[in-house]
Amino acid sequence: MLAGEVLPIEIPLKGEAAERNLEMSGLAWYGDNLILMPQYVDKEAPGFYYLSKESINDWLDGDRTSGLKPKPIRISMPSFENKIGGFEGFEAICFMGQKAFLIIESKHDGVMKSFLITGEMNFKKKELSINPGKLEQLNVPVNLKNMGFESILKYNASLMVFFEANGMNVMKHPKADLYTNALKYKTNLSIPNIEYRITDVSDVDGKGRFWALNHYWPGERKILLPGKDFILDGFNEGETHQKYEHVERLVELKIDGDSITRTDAPPVQLVLSEKSRNWEGLVRLGNKGFLMITDEHPRTILSFVPLIYN
Repeated sequence: MLAGEVLPIEIPLKGEAAERNLEMSGLAWYGDNLILMPQYVDKEAPGFYYLSKESINDWLDGDRTSGLKPKPIRISMPSFENKIGGFEGFEAICFMGQKAFLIIESKHDGVMKSFLITGEMNFKKKELSINPGKLEQLNVPVNLKNMGFESILKYNASLMVFFEANGMNVMKHPKADLYTNALKYKTNLSIPNIEYRITDVSDVDGKGRFWALNHYWPGERKILLPGKDFILDGFNEGETHQKYEHVERLVELKIDGDSITRTDAPPVQLVLSEKSRNWEGLVRLGNKGFLMITDEHPRTILSFVPLIYN
């Protein structure tokens, strides 16, 4: 079956949010506003950024020439550097109403750790207040260099978190962990082995379906130990994916009882460039497609990816 490649359409960013050293790490919708979350924030004036959905749609419907300038959201947060040894910033974010749920990461003495934290959004004041008393350590299933929990989604009134490395040679029985919105562990759901990394997930639709951002940079081969890539079973590998070693694609999954399974939807393979793009954030843009963002590699890139099949 065909699974054609899709060319990402870059939406140029202006202002602070375009700075490469922020290393954008996640995207999430807060109502009709797209939250852009850096991994690293300025210690003196910490902040996230936002763009209105209207401005994004206007850009897509217009001549697509000028850039968009994300506006700042101030963050009130504790000093995680003093609370967590080897704090390495923000990794994932989602919202339930005004309440924010985030994953932060640390690396101390070679050991990777991930934590769930909460916050409260006051969008009128453009301020996100992180709760200093809520900090739940996640169960990192295997200690791999720079690998942790990078994805979070809301499911009913619960939170589902995903470890980023789920290939057959590093994780025999991968799971997604389910937490209450009070950050209490509930249970886990089995997920299929997916090679390479899962760096973000979209919201769940009314049928339990969501998309996962699946990325591979060959420099991580010795860490990820890639096995057979089952994602392409029954589908043609894209032209540029045949040419280059790196992988940039979206994979649709579905929550089905106590497990998560692949759907029949073809993977969305992106048209690759010679340099790998490290995609870190993903959201749906209605029925139009997706919005995705990279970290510092090769630079900060916000892109629209049209969904060419439903």
